[in-house]
Amino acid sequence: MKASEFIGMKVLDMEAREVGRVAEMGLMLKKCLVDKVFIATGGTLNKKYFAIVEEDIAEIGDYVQLNLDQAGIGKKIHVDKVEDLAPKGSLFKDMVGKIVLAQKGMEVGKIADMYIDPKGCLIHNVVISTGGTFSKKYLMISDEDISVIGDYVILKLDKEELEERVQD
Repeated sequence: MKASEFIGMKVLDMEAREVGRVAEMGLMLKKCLVDKVFIATGGTLNKKYFAIVEEDIAEIGDYVQLNLDQAGIGKKIHVDKVEDLAPKGSLFKDMVGKIVLAQKGMEVGKIADMYIDPKGCLIHNVVISTGGTFSKKYLMISDEDISVIGDYVILKLDKEELEERVQD
């Protein structure tokens, strides 16, 4: 499942009551892990967020079903901003658009999305968009291809290795 499709899914508690929607994910990209999933509750003017971890997820299909009832959800820390629950730079939205470089500093493209297994809290592949608006292509990388993550993502791959992986 694409991370961009997972964000926005409706979340139900164990008693089949709607709790909210998936608002964001906390990532440990170098370890290919989804650390936390952040759920938004309430309306536009009184939105609150709380975090769940792998053990809190019962099933994921068209909806995210939790192993928590209303009392269990009430025990979670609720905050006004999702950034208060995650280390700086660890959110999915912080990774999307990040510039990716090959060895020797050549720009490859930008992170466009990720393929994830949210129930297992795993990131399978990172999708990088390359090329311009009319010649956009995509490249898949894994955690083993990443050398360093900072303001940029630097890969262990050179230009030739990357060209072999590019898809339309």
